[in-house]
Amino acid sequence: MAEQHVYRAGAKRANPARPASPVRVSRSAAGASGTESRRTAPYPARRAPAPRRKKKPSLIRRFFVGVVRRLYFGSKTLIRFVLLVPIVVFMVYFSYNVDCSGLFQGALAPRRIVDLMLEGYDVTNYDQMDEREVVQLYAQDVPEAPEVIGIGSSRVLQFTSELVGSDHFFNMGVTGADVRDCMTSYYKMVTYGKTPKVLLWSVDPWVFYGDEAAFDDRADAELYDEFLTNVLGVETDYEAPDPVELWKALAEPAYFQGNVDYYFKNRGQSTITDEDGNPIDFNPVQGDPMQQTSNIKRSDGSVLYFEQFRDRPADQVLADAAAASTTFNSVHMEGFDALSDTQCEAFDAFIRYARSQGTTVILVLSPWHPYLYNYLLTEPDLHKGFFQVEAWVRQYCAQNDVPLYGSYDPSLIDGIEEIDFFDGLHCKGSGIAKFFPGVPTVLQQIQNGNLPDPLAVTARVTAETPETNTAAADPSAESQPAA
Repeated sequence: MAEQHVYRAGAKRANPARPASPVRVSRSAAGASGTESRRTAPYPARRAPAPRRKKKPSLIRRFFVGVVRRLYFGSKTLIRFVLLVPIVVFMVYFSYNVDCSGLFQGALAPRRIVDLMLEGYDVTNYDQMDEREVVQLYAQDVPEAPEVIGIGSSRVLQFTSELVGSDHFFNMGVTGADVRDCMTSYYKMVTYGKTPKVLLWSVDPWVFYGDEAAFDDRADAELYDEFLTNVLGVETDYEAPDPVELWKALAEPAYFQGNVDYYFKNRGQSTITDEDGNPIDFNPVQGDPMQQTSNIKRSDGSVLYFEQFRDRPADQVLADAAAASTTFNSVHMEGFDALSDTQCEAFDAFIRYARSQGTTVILVLSPWHPYLYNYLLTEPDLHKGFFQVEAWVRQYCAQNDVPLYGSYDPSLIDGIEEIDFFDGLHCKGSGIAKFFPGVPTVLQQIQNGNLPDPLAVTARVTAETPETNTAAADPSAESQPAA
């Protein structure tokens, strides 16, 4: 018992150590050959809990989550796009207005001419102008519709604001104009919402000739087919162009860069260049327009020939008229033997269309030089179609109450002289003033119901002979039997 007491007492005095941490036992050589080492641990190892199976979200929840995700990422994309919109809009606006290639605003040179004319300037270098492009761009760019426009060939280009009697007049005539040029010039004005109150048409005889010889290669045949198809309801081969490809250019960075380069290159420069850097030689007329040494385009669309040409002596004018006599039919009338029914119907349809737009139509027959007309009378069989035109037009105007002034036959115009012509085909302003009273007077005559009777006079279609002179002097001679 004593020994046991001592042991317990000694054990009590001793400081017993805490339980030791588990000790890993290294794999022995036998373990390396397949025997696993043992782990000593004070507690038995716990089993790892089995992974909890996630509950699959409902179909409705997944749908709404998907919608939210799409909205979120879509909104981020939309924000990026919105930030780019001002840049794209600026590129489109800038390219459209500068348009150095003329895809939308028209070619640079005609645009330069029209801009100057709209500012009230006469323009130099008329002989190098693309007149048809100028006319079309004028219709596009003029801020307000002019009260009066003139259409026709170069034979109408001497009608000025002063002769017409209106400060709001524009002459849309072009050299060599055929029926297509005339009708599409008015059509463009209507298309752009600038319908004139009065249409002054100097009608040329080839308007009623349906052969290819009556058409000018410079006319816009596609625009004419568009007018016939969309307005007059005449079936043609016209197909509306696809504008998509053209408008794609507005968003092209390369075209935008080209327009930027062109803009800064020409900004503030006195000499304007085209896209290739060549100078555009159309500038405001300097000095007195009446003393220019070259032909100029007036701000009202009329043409002022240079001083030496305007003031040529009568013998030189007569020489030109004689030269034109033998080549008369080459002016759009080669083989013109009879009026074309199709062209007559188109003429009538156009007059009705213009009237339906609220436009008053005034027709003019500009005279030919007396020598030229008298020469044509000596060979009427070679100019049958030409001599039929005036009689048809006079009958048409009488039946449809259309104002008509002038005559191809200069003998029907009081006081006209050879000096009132530039050559065989073109009448000067001094000659026009002798048969055209001005638009205000014509409108007053319409209102008062006292228009000149188109059938009151008859143009000559055959040359005078001694027999016709005798018959005219003695009317009873026609009823006397032949000897």
